[in-house]
Amino acid sequence: MANILMINFPAEGHVNPTLGMVKAFSDRGDTVHYITAERFKERLENAGAIVHTHRDLLSGVSIKPETAQGINAFLNIHIQTSLDTLKLVHTLSKKIDFDFVFYDKFGAGELVRDYLRIPGIVSSASFLMPKERLAMMPLHPDSDVPFKPDEKAQYGLSLLKNQFGVEPKNLLQFMNNEGELTVVYTSRFFQPLHERFDESCLFIGPSFPKRHTSHDFPLEKLKDEKVLYVSMGTVLDDVEGFFNLCIDAFSDFDGKVVIAAGDRADFKKIRKAPEHFIISPYVPQLDVLKEADVFITHGGMNSVNEAIHFNVPLVVLPHGKDQPLVAQRLVELNAGYRLAKETVNASLLRSAVDEVIHDERYKKGIKEINVSFEQAAGPAAAAEKIVNHVVKQHS
Repeated sequence: MANILMINFPAEGHVNPTLGMVKAFSDRGDTVHYITAERFKERLENAGAIVHTHRDLLSGVSIKPETAQGINAFLNIHIQTSLDTLKLVHTLSKKIDFDFVFYDKFGAGELVRDYLRIPGIVSSASFLMPKERLAMMPLHPDSDVPFKPDEKAQYGLSLLKNQFGVEPKNLLQFMNNEGELTVVYTSRFFQPLHERFDESCLFIGPSFPKRHTSHDFPLEKLKDEKVLYVSMGTVLDDVEGFFNLCIDAFSDFDGKVVIAAGDRADFKKIRKAPEHFIISPYVPQLDVLKEADVFITHGGMNSVNEAIHFNVPLVVLPHGKDQPLVAQRLVELNAGYRLAKETVNASLLRSAVDEVIHDERYKKGIKEINVSFEQAAGPAAAAEKIVNHVVKQHS
């Protein structure tokens, strides 16, 4: 059985998709050592991993990636987290001979691979990006937008080289690690421009291992009701204004409106809502999606996959990162309605929800994607293929 090192960028949308792979490796009898932040430890241990933690530099940070200052802040989080990760890897490697390292597109992946001189397998939490789209990113060496790392970033990069003998081939590597195989948690059908990606890309579909969490959310109030679910993720600013817009738009909605406000929302800024609203800092999303008829979302890949799994069509207001690409693909497949966050108002929002609820093509579109998920290989088959590949190529 294999000794596997898994490392990841410390964010919900990157760690959660890997839970199925952790379980699949563990079920095979492999030993999985997983390096990440403390807040993910319990769920990873429940999936079968031995967890080693580093500082969580991302939690609670608000970054504006459209500015040079914001890009540098994000880059510095990557560099410092890479240094912390490599320190743990250095210690672990004295006691354990790892067979391969499984790492996210984001973060220290290739640096750890190069330090240990072992095979690397990539985990992609979202759609794969074609080369021309990558070239548009500010950290790409050929980007039209000039970018220079600040002194802190340059110093961090020098520490990577001086302390561990590794350096990125370019700065984009921190957001686009590559490897011998790439695991993608969607179906080839849902992946845009899927014909551009070869058989080294394993489209395994999403997986949803049971999470052992207790809550007091009143799920019983959703039974036999039409349910509108609203969640804009965990990292967006000024969500209170949007939630107030939802209160205006759905004050007379014939059913229940559930709003996942998140732990960063200021409830003093959210207006009093009618009784058919349930606004809560925490919402058990999978349980609510089981009952939902439509989902208003920012278009994060995790949330979209979960909605598809329960055949819930979407109204999407993308903000950044991969969200516009996800929203566009949903529109192309008649599975979602896209709105612009800059121009949305109560009337447009209500009209979009009404259309998605009443037009059968959205339900048909979402089911077609879900069927492709069900037909995807899944984590267990991917785990077998990865281990067999490493044995065949490197034994």
